[in-house]
Amino acid sequence: MPASYHSIEDRLNRYQTGLTNARNVPELQSRVALFGYTPDKLNQILSQRQQAFELYLAQKSEYSEQYTATETFDKAWKTAHGAYMRLVRLGRILFRDDHAIFIKLTLNEERKRTFSGWLAQANTFFSNLLADPVVLEQYGQYNTSEDVIKAAKALVDAAEVANIIQAKETGEARQATQDRGAKMEALDKAMSEFYALAELACEDAPDLLDMLDR
Repeated sequence: MPASYHSIEDRLNRYQTGLTNARNVPELQSRVALFGYTPDKLNQILSQRQQAFELYLAQKSEYSEQYTATETFDKAWKTAHGAYMRLVRLGRILFRDDHAIFIKLTLNEERKRTFSGWLAQANTFFSNLLADPVVLEQYGQYNTSEDVIKAAKALVDAAEVANIIQAKETGEARQATQDRGAKMEALDKAMSEFYALAELACEDAPDLLDMLDR
């Protein structure tokens, strides 16, 4: 039987060796053929093994892309938050006595910890700030021009894009894992039966059994 404690990579390598030897070594082939493992049948399982191997590689690639996307998103969010909070802190000083503007810019609210909540607050803040010439003028008097504010808003937009990409990569990595898992489950089952029958066919020939790399 396939050893469950072996890694996927190790099992795939062992399967390749065992199936190839069962097909190509005449004495071993003549024995396993008695239980239906003809060269054609073994080639079918080898093809199944190759599909599993390709899905294994695809899954590793998808998780690498997810890791990169997550790292990019985390950095983008951190950068955007820093620029955004500088404007929030300045606004809390400038408009501490103007209740209407304080509320309008959400300066009275604690910043949300989830990205979706944070993004909603940030978009409200920038939308209301950039639409109000009086508020912009107040910021401008403290070395914070409209261009500076728009640059901070662009960082928020970039974080949103990075979050969308990260979510996409996470979904693709999860799907790749499910695809690989389903294929490996079927392959492990097929190999479990193959090993059991091959052991029966070669019970008096341990040297042939060794070729299966169980």
